[in-house]
Amino acid sequence: MKTDDKKFIQSLAISGLTLAGGYLIRKGLEKSWEKTTGKTPPTSPYRPENSMKEVMAWAVATGILVSVSKVLLDWAFSAGTDTLVDD
Repeated sequence: MKTDDKKFIQSLAISGLTLAGGYLIRKGLEKSWEKTTGKTPPTSPYRPENSMKEVMAWAVATGILVSVSKVLLDWAFSAGTDTLVDD
């Protein structure tokens, strides 16, 4: 297989797997929030039932966890796909 084809397949696999992993982590965080607080995650600061404190806590938690998980997933999938596409 050509090197360009390998790199394309690798980047496509990494992108897809990282997106799927980020989605699953966000869904897990939503379930954790619901279990901990008994409320749905505050996705909008304009709803009267959401306090600004809750909205900010959700934004920070989501941002940190999803960003860190995407970096780790990207790193792990890069290492894994390197071994898969090498001859």
